Amino acid sequence: MTGDRESAAGACRELAKGVLAEHAAEVDRDARFPKEALRALRAHGLLAAAAPVERGGLGADVPALAGMAAALARGCGATAMIWAMHQVQLACLLACDEGAELREAVTRVVRDQLLIASATSEAGIGGALRTSACAVERDGASARLDKRATTVSYGVEADALLVSARRGPGSPPADQVAVLVDSARTQLEVLGGWNPLGMRGTCSPALRVRAEFEDWRILPVPFGDLVARVMTPLSHVLWSGVWYGLAAEAADRAVCHARARGDGAGPPSGSLAEMRWRLAGLEAQLDAAARETQDVLTGAAEPTVAFTLRVNSLKLAMSQVAVDVALAAMRVCGMAGYSEEGPHSVARLLRDLLSAPLMINNERLVAIGAQLALVARER
Repeated sequence: MTGDRESAAGACRELAKGVLAEHAAEVDRDARFPKEALRALRAHGLLAAAAPVERGGLGADVPALAGMAAALARGCGATAMIWAMHQVQLACLLACDEGAELREAVTRVVRDQLLIASATSEAGIGGALRTSACAVERDGASARLDKRATTVSYGVEADALLVSARRGPGSPPADQVAVLVDSARTQLEVLGGWNPLGMRGTCSPALRVRAEFEDWRILPVPFGDLVARVMTPLSHVLWSGVWYGLAAEAADRAVCHARARGDGAGPPSGSLAEMRWRLAGLEAQLDAAARETQDVLTGAAEPTVAFTLRVNSLKLAMSQVAVDVALAAMRVCGMAGYSEEGPHSVARLLRDLLSAPLMINNERLVAIGAQLALVARER
C-alpha cells in the first residue's frame, strides 16, 4: 500500500513535468478544460487517489494527497485544482455511502474514474456553505432540484455533481442535504462567461442546475456535518497543497534565473532567502494540518472549534504568503519573470495564486476566525 502511494506521488511528478506542463500555457490562454491532463490522470488511477485500496483506489491519506496536489501544481495549477476539488467530493461520498444503491454508485465513481464537481454556491447567498435557497422537491418516488450556482468549477465537464440544497421546501436555510446527481440526467445552463485572471482552466462559470433523481442519491449525513468533518478541512488542506506547489515552482524558477545570470550580476538577491524561509513555514503548517485532518476524517479526532480555527488559519496563511513568494520570485527574475513566456516566467503562477484569497473569501474567514478565537480551547 505504501508502495502504491509512493508510486502515485512519482506519477504526479512525472505528469507535471510532462503532459501537464506541455499544455498548461494553452489551457491558460484559451481558458479551456485540461482534457489531456485529465486523461493522463485517469490512466494512472489518480482520480481515485483518496479511495481506499479495498474499494479500488490508491489509499492515499491526507498528507499524501497534499503532496500530490503540490506536485501536480508545478505543471499546471488549474489541473491540480480540479484534481484537488474532485478528491474532496470523492472523500465526501466515501464518508456517506450507506445503502446498497448509493454504495454501488460510489464504487462506480472509483472504478470508472468518474469526475465529480461541486455545486454549493448559490445566487443571493454566494459561497456561504451552510445556507441554501433551493430545496429538494419530492414527487412520489422521485425528487428534483433547481439551483442557480454562482461558481461551479469544471461542472460542464463533470460526470456527476454533488449539490447542496435544503432538505425540503419547508426546511430552514441551514437544514441542508447533499445530493449526488448524474450529469446525464441533469440540465446544465451556463449563465455567464468565463474569462478570469487566473486558474482559467478550471472552467468555473455560473450554472443553473436542474436535476431529477432518486431518493437514495440524497446523502444520509447532514450537509453541515459533512462540511465540518470532511469538506472544509480537506478543501483547505488540498487547496493549500496546490498553492504551495505553485509558490515552490516560482521560487525554483527564481533560483534558476539567478544561477543563469552568474557571478557577474553581483551578490544574490535577498529575496532568494526570503522565499525559502517563507516556504519552510508554509510546508510545516501544511503538514501539521494535513495530519490533523487525517485524524478527523478517520474518526480518531473530532472537528473541534480549535481544529476548525487551525485549518482556517492554514488557508489564510497559505493563500496570502504563497502570493508573497511568487511576487518575490518575480522581483528576482525581473522582466523574464514578468513575461508570459520563457523558462523563468512566473506570470501564470502568480495569476493562479491571486485566486487563492478569493476562494472562500479571506475577509469572511478572518471574521469567522475572530469569533472562533474567543471560544476555541487548547488541545
